[in-house]
Amino acid sequence: MEKRNRNDTHGVRSLSWGGRSPWKRFIEKARVRREGASLWWSLGLLLGALCALWGAHLWLSSKARTREINPAPVILPSIPDDARPEVRALAEAVLRAIHRGDRAALEELLLTQEEFCSKLWPALPPTPNLSCRWAWSAYAPQNTEGLHRVLQEHGGRAYALLRVEPQRVVSYGDVRVYERVRLIVVDESGRERSVCLFGSICQLGRAFRICSFILD
Repeated sequence: MEKRNRNDTHGVRSLSWGGRSPWKRFIEKARVRREGASLWWSLGLLLGALCALWGAHLWLSSKARTREINPAPVILPSIPDDARPEVRALAEAVLRAIHRGDRAALEELLLTQEEFCSKLWPALPPTPNLSCRWAWSAYAPQNTEGLHRVLQEHGGRAYALLRVEPQRVVSYGDVRVYERVRLIVVDESGRERSVCLFGSICQLGRAFRICSFILD
């Protein structure tokens, strides 16, 4: 899918941390209690500072572990040679299903919820407090609408594939996302044209799936 805004609801997932820092909370607490300072309060303040430092240490450590588990995405210049046959085969399967108006066949080519949660989601940059189930529940209805639109606009058309042109290819370790895919085809009249039938292609190891029929 193109892009998990996550953004791209299609989800683009953020690496930022939106909460207040431990030091900011510590300073606010100090201002509120400044007038009634006492020995016990001073000791409590010192303990709070130590806790804040330890909390910051834990947070930074978790971010470091995240970077180790999820390597930074790499933008590839084009479709890798080892993936070209599979990408083309998937695009041709989409065109055959559209020519027949076969919704069930198109759904068979789609990323499943199990693949989304167990393979794609863990490879993407994490977003705090956002689960794959929530993301899937937001994605699924839009994807159903996109599939309906594709069949309405292109169902029954006979397209011959010339080439597959993603806007870019992003590699997340063993997972690759071919974003904003255009298909260059020849239509029934023999005219070459560009069509956007789906959003992105997901490569999950050796498996290739349509990420979604959502066009962004």
